[in-house]
Amino acid sequence: MAKPRILFFDLETAGVNALKADLGFILMVGYKWAGQKDAHVLTIKKKHLKHFDDGPLCTQFSKMYAKADLVVAHFGSVFDRRMFQGRLLIHQLPPIPPTIMRDTCMITRSVANFSSNRLKNLGDTLQLKNRKIDKGDGWPRWWFKAMQGDMKELRAMADYCKGDVLALEELYYRLRPFDQSHPRLHSDRTLCGSCGAATIRQGYRHTKERRYVRYQCANALCGKWGQKGLNAA
Repeated sequence: MAKPRILFFDLETAGVNALKADLGFILMVGYKWAGQKDAHVLTIKKKHLKHFDDGPLCTQFSKMYAKADLVVAHFGSVFDRRMFQGRLLIHQLPPIPPTIMRDTCMITRSVANFSSNRLKNLGDTLQLKNRKIDKGDGWPRWWFKAMQGDMKELRAMADYCKGDVLALEELYYRLRPFDQSHPRLHSDRTLCGSCGAATIRQGYRHTKERRYVRYQCANALCGKWGQKGLNAA
């Protein structure tokens, strides 16, 4: 794919237990497409909030999700995607496609041993430009007020959600060179599969039965390693 559509997203939920699909519901979905400047938020309508009805919001985001070639979320494989699919099941809505997800929390956990894999700590540790915004006195007021139908507080939460998405995107690009399970985004095998830059041949990688040409991306902001199979030596 020449220009894969990468979707970054983050859910904000509320309810008796906002972490469980049968005890909570979705207030908003922050999202951003790779290559676009700004993050955006889909927010539950006030008339639907009165009944905790996130069905229309789920329908709206499902259509967007279906257009993505790759989705990215922090802790998304454990929470965001499962929460969203649970709400789809409850509303008897069609499933989302089996789009490959890159979970920045799980990637970090697999390649490093930081004291915390929370988005804020990773932003601070890696000195990212776009760091997770501090809730300040927003928690838990935003969630309580939002459930009461206070749209002003909901908009404040939406700004916070946008910040999370921007932090997520920057973290993804920082981690991608270390993510050996990341799918190839560029079909030309002479180029880096992640960023599309030229590569430099760097020796071989040997396994029990095969030998691979080893190469590294020449882009200083990437530097990801890759390999190309050869006939067994």
